[in-house]
Amino acid sequence: MDQLCVECKSATYHQHDALISSLRKQFWQMVPMRFFIWGAWDSTDLERDENIRLISCMRIQGEVMKTIIFHEHTIQFNPSNRYVVLFLKHFIEKVERAPDYNLDDELMEFYVGLASTTEIGYAPSGMCFKTYALDREQYLRVVLKEEQTTISQGTTGLVTWEAGLRLADFFVENPDVIRGKR
Repeated sequence: MDQLCVECKSATYHQHDALISSLRKQFWQMVPMRFFIWGAWDSTDLERDENIRLISCMRIQGEVMKTIIFHEHTIQFNPSNRYVVLFLKHFIEKVERAPDYNLDDELMEFYVGLASTTEIGYAPSGMCFKTYALDREQYLRVVLKEEQTTISQGTTGLVTWEAGLRLADFFVENPDVIRGKR
């Protein structure tokens, strides 16, 4: 049986790992913050005490830094610095909802350092990487180098289109539709 975390006492280690996996997958895909799911729970449940304690757990904060921000894949295929700052800003806001929260020093130092050198208020620009994990363990990945603006260099072909993602999801869910077709 999976043990409760000794730090937050609100979830098992398996639940911690599932949360980190979910956060990492969305982070690599650069999911907009307004659509980001901060856990494996329904967003209406986020305010429950145990969920607030889980996201604010010092172990979770350390894992966000170790297995998301400083993950070797993130370093090699970095989303934009603007996105990293927005992700950390929203993550820290979630942590601060806990009544007796503590913030990881490394997390705060990294966030403040990056935020002080990154322009947040302007439209995103430049190239970045988006990673789509194809398996539960996130070992099989498709990495796309994209422009952060919809129209760039006189064309609209430098971004992943949501309709293309939805169509790919449909074919994954319904492989018989295209099986044997050229």
